Amino acid sequence: MTDFDCTPQVDLEFMNAEHRKAFDDANEIKRLLEIAKSDLKGVEKSIDRRLDRLLADTLNHFFLEEKYMEEYQFPARARHQQAHQQFMETMKVEYNHWQSEHNLAAAMRLERYVDKDFPEWLVNHIVTMDTVTASYIARHGGGAL
Repeated sequence: MTDFDCTPQVDLEFMNAEHRKAFDDANEIKRLLEIAKSDLKGVEKSIDRRLDRLLADTLNHFFLEEKYMEEYQFPARARHQQAHQQFMETMKVEYNHWQSEHNLAAAMRLERYVDKDFPEWLVNHIVTMDTVTASYIARHGGGAL
């Protein structure tokens, strides 16, 4: 599980709140996938709901960041948006795989994603692009939503 309190914070609180939601969603999916190893049918719908929430929260998170980047004319917004798009493509592949399979192999694949790939990408994105973006926006008058 990824401990949000051990991840870097950025200069915009709405971004920190979105990051916390992402880690909470991923951690809850991981917890459900642990249960799925012995009772897949018992948690299948809960995994679906939380995975839907993670996808929706991530889309909203990126939308908010991109809105701010546009509003404050962040110079590297195209590159930052491209990183979001690439990440969403990967997330949708994992999401669609789970939705089409709903079996133990798919659960194990999803577990690797939410336990390793998702948090590694997000932490890297926070310490690089989000830190710079939030700093720029905060310096140019951006604040909390």
